[in-house]
Amino acid sequence: MLNNQLILTANKFNPGLFMEQSFSTKTVEDAEDSFVDAKERLLDVNHWGRYCSAPGVTFGLSDGHNRPVSRRARSGDHITLNIPGSEVCCLIIESLEYDDYPDLSMETFTLRLKPCMHSMEAEEENDNEASAALIIERRYSTVFSVFNFRNPANSGVSGDNVFASFGLKDIQWNSLLSRFVS
Repeated sequence: MLNNQLILTANKFNPGLFMEQSFSTKTVEDAEDSFVDAKERLLDVNHWGRYCSAPGVTFGLSDGHNRPVSRRARSGDHITLNIPGSEVCCLIIESLEYDDYPDLSMETFTLRLKPCMHSMEAEEENDNEASAALIIERRYSTVFSVFNFRNPANSGVSGDNVFASFGLKDIQWNSLLSRFVS
């Protein structure tokens, strides 16, 4: 992954985590098709359970008013992760961003996430300043999927718990990334 504006900055004051999966094709045209397929899988939140290695995990997409929807994700939507034996985790889609760099034979699609408090009566943003970006990128004939996580230094979260506010552990996010591009 190129170090471009899509990556959430991590430094000693804002520790972060970056994980990536990739898939190479024989031609740029094949990679362009694979990019479109990966982007569609990323936006099809209600079916992420097919791609996750965690048994029994379900994903749900709802609009900004907590009404379940069966469509592709949009900015302002909520993603609910139901993990057996754990609390329900809710994420808000802050933005969806597409960028095309034809001179570099590169294009990117980014889904930016932030944890939120989940309640059927009201929806309020969480004070947690953690943020993440799920990125699908095509560079020449290779398609990448990336999970980029940033957590403020004062949160005291580390190790496997670094993903606690995003519901899944690193190996589970990695399985999603791998299946987005395969």
